[in-house]
Amino acid sequence: MTQNDSGVKAVLSRMKKLFSVEKDAELARALGISPQTLSSWRQRSAVPYALCVEYAKSQGASLDWLLYGEGDMMRDNAINTHETRLSDASTPRDGLMAQITETLGKLTSEDLEDLLSEATKRQRLRELEQRFEHLQTHVFEATKRAV
Repeated sequence: MTQNDSGVKAVLSRMKKLFSVEKDAELARALGISPQTLSSWRQRSAVPYALCVEYAKSQGASLDWLLYGEGDMMRDNAINTHETRLSDASTPRDGLMAQITETLGKLTSEDLEDLLSEATKRQRLRELEQRFEHLQTHVFEATKRAV
């Protein structure tokens, strides 16, 4: 992730906040890197994007917050917003359907086709499991009568 110097300083500052440290050496230790690596990030005005993603994920932080300072620091706050929306629905199913509809609206046609295919497979598997349980019950009852 290449940024101007102030951007890198801001990302590293947010990383310090995320890991509850104040000094570069403490941040390097928390990140599992050498202080020299951290220093080279500052000199190059670049923080590896993949590592930012990894650190945000491992700490439960919002990547938008870590990289751009936008939104809440922790992802749990965003999740709570979804949970509030779910709890406001008249039934849990209504809340799930609303969330699914919102999410599906953001997907590509290809993603939607993949989801439909997987959903159809799951539905077919569920039907087969129900048929198997039904047959199993009949076999058990027939065996029980024969004994």
